[in-house]
Amino acid sequence: MDILTDLSIKIAEATVPDETDLAPLMTDAFVRGGEEKEALFDKHESAELGAFGLLEGTLIFPWILKGIAIASPFILKILKVDGDDLSVINNFLSICEKLKIKEKTSKIPEKYSLPLTNIFETFTLELKASGLPDEQCEKVISNVVITLLKDPSVSILFVEKVAGSK
Repeated sequence: MDILTDLSIKIAEATVPDETDLAPLMTDAFVRGGEEKEALFDKHESAELGAFGLLEGTLIFPWILKGIAIASPFILKILKVDGDDLSVINNFLSICEKLKIKEKTSKIPEKYSLPLTNIFETFTLELKASGLPDEQCEKVISNVVITLLKDPSVSILFVEKVAGSK
């Protein structure tokens, strides 16, 4: 399996399980760009019940990809952190997500709090455009970052490809 396919599936499983089967195709279209990428953001005719409720046929995974692309400078900064510090960040975000701690970045070392704050702020703007509620946006972003932190070297390549889309 290639990097785009593998990480697309992992991110979708952690964020929007209903879209896991389509995630590799959506990532491929997103990276290729052009009309195929634009079509990912079209609303479908019928409303569907998704993992996060009624979203009028809107797919969330393309918005996740767009969020990754927009927040890529900050995501890459976190992914390039020293291995020991990386596990601290990963464990911290996992605990915050499980305990539903809202102010995730206020309890982490300062040198990482700014990039994480920027990831959440930038990414949230993109996800809100999809119609996803604020609470779900935070959960999705946390799960994306946690998934990317599991294999930073591969995730760096994934983020760079997604960010370099046309």
